[in-house]
Amino acid sequence: MRALFYLGPRKLEMREIAEPNGDVVIRVIDAGICGTDLKTYLKGHPMFKPPIILGHECYGKVVALNNYSGSLKLGSLVAIAPYAECGECDECKRGTPELCKNKTYVETGCFTQQISLSKEHASKALFEIDDDFVQILAEPLACVLNGFQKLVPKPRNLLIVGGGPMGVLFALLGISEGCDVFVVEKSDWRIQHIRSMGINVGYEPPESTFDGVVLAVNIPELVKLYMPYTNDGGNLLLFSGFPKSSNIEIDPYAVHYREVNIIGSFGFGIKHFKKAVEILASKPELFSKLITHTFPLEKAQEAFDLLEEKKAMKIVLGCE
Repeated sequence: MRALFYLGPRKLEMREIAEPNGDVVIRVIDAGICGTDLKTYLKGHPMFKPPIILGHECYGKVVALNNYSGSLKLGSLVAIAPYAECGECDECKRGTPELCKNKTYVETGCFTQQISLSKEHASKALFEIDDDFVQILAEPLACVLNGFQKLVPKPRNLLIVGGGPMGVLFALLGISEGCDVFVVEKSDWRIQHIRSMGINVGYEPPESTFDGVVLAVNIPELVKLYMPYTNDGGNLLLFSGFPKSSNIEIDPYAVHYREVNIIGSFGFGIKHFKKAVEILASKPELFSKLITHTFPLEKAQEAFDLLEEKKAMKIVLGCE
């Protein structure tokens, strides 16, 4: 079968590899390119040593059940959570499953024709879906849900700083939840596309304050800059992944006297993934606006180059 291998910065290669024979085998139908995939392609990543198959946003069809006794059947169409928490550790029990240290994982990246899962992972991470490729967004939407649910009380309005795919997905979720949304973005192409989606967007934030401010770009200096845009008692969410060595500057007056909360979110729990699948099934027209391009797996190089130019939102690779 065919698989797309990452060989180092800006180096991709199609290879023929053996079909997997794990407990549960899934034929991948579509796979999405995420920000981590793009970052790895451009600069490398300490967690992904080449040669390796990237990708973790996908859905597909069950084609083999070698050691599995659950409810899934051959031919079931499924959304696939790339990891799942154990449910037993301290992190899981205190309600932060995204921080679980004992997760199970899909055995390889999904930029290939088939992937395999252990029976343990399959029992927690597969969710039956209808034939709708918007489910390619289940994993990133699960991450967004985790962040959104930390904005307590539920915001009436949201300021999203960063109009990349994750920022826009956060905006779409906010709209689906009845929030007034504004996105700050610097790229002309992205601004035009976001505006075409019916979302308020501009180079600078409006002269108002918001119950929730979401930093969907990893620029530490923006924390102090956007605290004044957060309402009294509101939340400033560090949603993007900041480098470990980063330092932020905050206004202690705003934290103490205005009770502005600075919070973070990372990844998702299976409860978020399950809810994301349900939301996408109920509102496919809204969320499919994020998907701007599709490419066959063989043309992945073109897809990555387009993302680098910031002239695409979510790109889907057809893997069949």
